[in-house]
Amino acid sequence: MMKPASLTLLLLAAGLGSAAWAENATLIRASDLKAKPFTDASTVTSLPEQSKVQILTNEGGWTQIKSSSGQTGWVRLLNVRPDKQGDSGTNIGALGNVLRTGSTGSTATTGTKGINKDDLERAKPNPQEVKRLDQYKASDKEAERFASANNLKSREMSYLDAGDGKRN
Repeated sequence: MMKPASLTLLLLAAGLGSAAWAENATLIRASDLKAKPFTDASTVTSLPEQSKVQILTNEGGWTQIKSSSGQTGWVRLLNVRPDKQGDSGTNIGALGNVLRTGSTGSTATTGTKGINKDDLERAKPNPQEVKRLDQYKASDKEAERFASANNLKSREMSYLDAGDGKRN
């Protein structure tokens, strides 16, 4: 049986350990704090750009955060920028990320895991899902307004070669 002092010390260490895993960050754009990591999940609150938050965990393209007011929820991964590490280069949150994910958390990426070449070759189009995507389509006017508001500039891009001499 554990002595009360040992149990208290263990609980205190567990509490400090979970706090150490949180990483300070800043929202780089205004974001809805969602109850779950889904676009259609209920919104807990809206947080303004430059809000200071703590990153608790990541799941797919979502990051669970704790706001400065203590509310927890999910925001899009690319809306959060981890605060820079100190000059010494040591950061317990980065160490926690390495232990959890094998990464320091310095770079945010999204992608798809588990899809191989055979899966892609067997893939079939789903016209119903493509049609469903139309609800997210922006008009030319909306796209231009967004680009202007975010200082985006038009650039010419060359087509990719599919390796067969044809352009995609």
